Amino acid sequence: MIRQRLEIKLGQKMVMTPQLQQAIHLLMLSKLDLREEIIQEAQINPLLELDEEDPWEEESDEDVKLPDDNEDGSEGDGLDSDPETSLTAWDPIEENLDDSGLFNEERMIREETENDFSYEKVLASPTTLEDHLLWQLSFRDMTDGERKLADYLIGNINEDGYLVLSEEEIPKELYVSQVFFQRVLSWVQECDPPGVAARDLRECLMIQAKGLGLEKTLVWSILDDHLDEFLETKYKIIARSLSVSAEDVQRAGQIIRKMEPKPGRPYFRDVATIISPDVRFYDAGNGEIRVSLNDEGVPRLKIQASYRSLLKTMEKKDKTREYIEDKLKSAMWFMKSIEQRKKTILRVAEAILRYQPDFFHRGPSSLRPLVLKTIAQDLSLHESTISRVTNQKYAETPFGLVELKFFFSGSIPSQSGSDHSSVSVREKIRGMVRGESPESPLTDQEIMNLLEKEGIVIARRTVAKYRMELDIPPVNKRKREHVV
Repeated sequence: MIRQRLEIKLGQKMVMTPQLQQAIHLLMLSKLDLREEIIQEAQINPLLELDEEDPWEEESDEDVKLPDDNEDGSEGDGLDSDPETSLTAWDPIEENLDDSGLFNEERMIREETENDFSYEKVLASPTTLEDHLLWQLSFRDMTDGERKLADYLIGNINEDGYLVLSEEEIPKELYVSQVFFQRVLSWVQECDPPGVAARDLRECLMIQAKGLGLEKTLVWSILDDHLDEFLETKYKIIARSLSVSAEDVQRAGQIIRKMEPKPGRPYFRDVATIISPDVRFYDAGNGEIRVSLNDEGVPRLKIQASYRSLLKTMEKKDKTREYIEDKLKSAMWFMKSIEQRKKTILRVAEAILRYQPDFFHRGPSSLRPLVLKTIAQDLSLHESTISRVTNQKYAETPFGLVELKFFFSGSIPSQSGSDHSSVSVREKIRGMVRGESPESPLTDQEIMNLLEKEGIVIARRTVAKYRMELDIPPVNKRKREHVV
């Protein structure tokens, strides 16, 4: 029988307040995303404005003080009770309320236009490969049918400059005959850059060889009949097959290697991504490494001072006053969240410095095994917080710019009892390959044996995995035959 009854239960439940959600969201953002978030918040909240001076300058103002959350029966900041973040309590922040005038987006844009000159604002957009090819074909006399097919072929050329289209895939209204197709395709292939519109590597290189007048030469024979052997640097096999010396094959190979295997590459360059480090590890002298926070590029905020006098003249029950106080409270929480983000990133960076001191003196090969849990326990934070801090956050080190999560890696056991970081093992493999003989490169088994001599216990398949991650080709691709 189903019955209804009332029960009273006592239990604990984690509540994610809007303020806590905001703190977690800001912690996850990269530096560039944080900049956009700050600018957007300053546009939404009328009490916030971007400050060119120090926004954390200590100036007390009791007239603008808001009641504490716990006084009006709310839940408080809820930071210490959240196991997902375990963020420490925030220090009180006193806002700078001296400057007057509301946030003026138009003025800010005008100042940026006057002071921040950039060639990107005046240079035309780069020419695409498609535009370049269409421009060249515009000087050729073609029928409407030929021009439509040429436009269609150009539209099916990928970023590398290859035609990713077969004759069977051409629409019937464009395809007249194989002779018609080959004629139009040859016109496209005659365009600059050399090798464009080829359907595979062999055709691409042969188009370039033809443009250099290398038909009926050793270069042409290698490309036509022995390209696979050439890519594997099997010069002796090619020499025997073509009845020439290995020296001749090497000289022809030098010409082939100067050709462009991806003719479309110059027209499809990715826009460079500017990465600004969140922290800096630097040598303070006498071998001491220190870490500092880098706020460069992050706009600073302050509270609109004009609202201070406005609040003084308003009645406590005024609806407008309630609106302003609500926006003021939101602005203060946002600024506190940014301040807490800075402190958390700096604390994690300082912990990394304590656990990875050898890296900052000797480089990646001295990186120790480190997991998120170790730093989390050290700082009394949750692992998810460390994960958020290290993701998309970058550090400037004496050995280059790296992501914070670079310092975390699994361990590989050693015979001496002290484990090695997987990153340091990769660096050792890279160093071994750099120092190997071109005529007799190291196999994965030989690399494994050399690592074992250094006390590093590792399987051959793990060596192969790390080699592929380092983009190092297998031994047969690295071997170069010695020419006597």
